[in-house]
Amino acid sequence: MADDLDVTGAWRSFCARLADVGSSLEGEPFPQSDAGRALGTRHLARQLVMALQAELEHADASNPTFHRYEEPWVQWGGPNPDNAYTRAPIDPAATYRVFGHVAGVRAAIFSFVDGDMHLGRYGVFSERSLADLDVDADGSLELWISPEPHDHNWIESHADAHLFLVRQYLCDWEHDRGAPLTIERVDTRGIPSPPPAARDLVAALDRAATWVERSTAYWCTYVERARDSLPCNAVAPPGTPRGGAPTIAYGAGWWQLEADEVLVITTDVPDAGYWGWTVHHRYRLDSGDFANRQTSLNLAQAFVDHDGRIRLVLAHRDPGVPNWIDTEGQPEGMLVYRSVDTRSRPVPQSVVVSFAAVREHVPASHPVVGAADRRNQLARRRAAVLARYL
Repeated sequence: MADDLDVTGAWRSFCARLADVGSSLEGEPFPQSDAGRALGTRHLARQLVMALQAELEHADASNPTFHRYEEPWVQWGGPNPDNAYTRAPIDPAATYRVFGHVAGVRAAIFSFVDGDMHLGRYGVFSERSLADLDVDADGSLELWISPEPHDHNWIESHADAHLFLVRQYLCDWEHDRGAPLTIERVDTRGIPSPPPAARDLVAALDRAATWVERSTAYWCTYVERARDSLPCNAVAPPGTPRGGAPTIAYGAGWWQLEADEVLVITTDVPDAGYWGWTVHHRYRLDSGDFANRQTSLNLAQAFVDHDGRIRLVLAHRDPGVPNWIDTEGQPEGMLVYRSVDTRSRPVPQSVVVSFAAVREHVPASHPVVGAADRRNQLARRRAAVLARYL
């Protein structure tokens, strides 16, 4: 295709394809209200940001850079708000060095993946946790990626692995910090990449358009199928879906609540290195405005009652309890929980009650959160999330 189109023609084709994706939002199953269309169009624009960054700025495996994604304003595929995500392209035949200072990092997972699920590339070929690696006394980490063995920390390349993914877990948002990591290819170290040739730019625009087209359709279909298969106003036992990291267990349910209804979820505290809950919205599979709203909770944030159980309240407006999960006013959507290194797998229980009856379903000692306290909590949450991206 690159031989048949000049750059101007490629750009026109790119814009036309995006226009077609925008037109698809006018049909089923996408919402047709003004508010629904606004959310859908914003999501499409954010998908475009992700695709262009990935394909124009971070696609060169000969001179790779870590691409930061799944930020509050660029989401796709159901991100975990407790993760800082980065990834870099790799050539499986080449040797790479990853380095940085990881002192104070709570946990991290390093993965080789084939690509993105919505492109039909489901492979997860190898994973290592930060706890598996040797870290120097000063917090310095050096990790080698290559097809041949290497001294010290080494992960063997896989012929079908084209992306190196890093997920860092930030549970205590105000105190945990992610580590800035650098990746370099040994045989091209210090050699700048040449300016893009027309052929390369045309190919990158084509890949970006394909990414947006398939992402928009795939994740909408994914959520619609989940809507049909998940228990309504209940949560299924945990498992590991195709394409998910094998060290992570997931459970999910579908909420469908009237304006004056809430869903009260009760569960034992999982015996796990990490656990967390978050909403995923219909049509987009995003995780809500997690920087400004309490659309998620984790082991460092949730209140545990005196009986050792957690009571979460999924509601359209603030019910005045610490473990409120905000639906952002959406009448239905997914509620998902994740656990890592799980040694127990409790199955949550749930019940729909009226907004006015919430206090009847929590212990008498369960705290009351007033409006001023909630505003302060949300302001601190926002500041903590934004600090990740400085």
